[in-house]
Amino acid sequence: MAQTANQLLETFRTKVILKEEVRSKMESLVVTRSIDEMDILFIYDGLFLSLFTDFEEFLEKLFIGLLNGTLRIQGKKVDQFRKIKISPQEQTEIVIRSGKDYLDWLPYEQHTEKRAKIYFHNGSPFTQLNSDQKRVLQDYHKIRNAIAHKSSKSQREFNKVIQNNRLSPLERTPAGYLRSKPQGNETQYQIATTELISMARTLIECPPILLKFS
Repeated sequence: MAQTANQLLETFRTKVILKEEVRSKMESLVVTRSIDEMDILFIYDGLFLSLFTDFEEFLEKLFIGLLNGTLRIQGKKVDQFRKIKISPQEQTEIVIRSGKDYLDWLPYEQHTEKRAKIYFHNGSPFTQLNSDQKRVLQDYHKIRNAIAHKSSKSQREFNKVIQNNRLSPLERTPAGYLRSKPQGNETQYQIATTELISMARTLIECPPILLKFS
């Protein structure tokens, strides 16, 4: 029997909670001066890369699971989404990889949505993210690239993300930005975790699919 996508979401959420425990512990070490301000910036870089990898893993497992029938969205039939059935199901990932060593899921519209429209009715549930969610996800992808690649292009793209923010010189780095607090006590990193969990939830709580037949 197929597992529900809720279990996949809970796994992602648990990973987020574990990372938050690490972040909180490291911030307490800054307060006690056991580590300094520069040390913790490496922590934010690592946490965000790990967070983003976990989100990409969520997308991949949701996509492949819905397509091969091992995963279902609660209240929906397994075949309600897929318009192509690959047999045997063990070949699903091989087929959609199309000879590539791995699958890219981001940028979202370029990879996930485009691929979903091939294999799922109306691309659902992967077409359920709204324009604001996709814009935020694109910004997070640019931050991820600025951490991972350190290239001039990735830095320029990151600068576009933060251009309207009043930030100190240190906060105008990816890690510094993630540690900054735009309002209240939440860091940009914590806001990102909330946003990504919300996006994941949107994908597994999608509305009914309306099919058009000629």
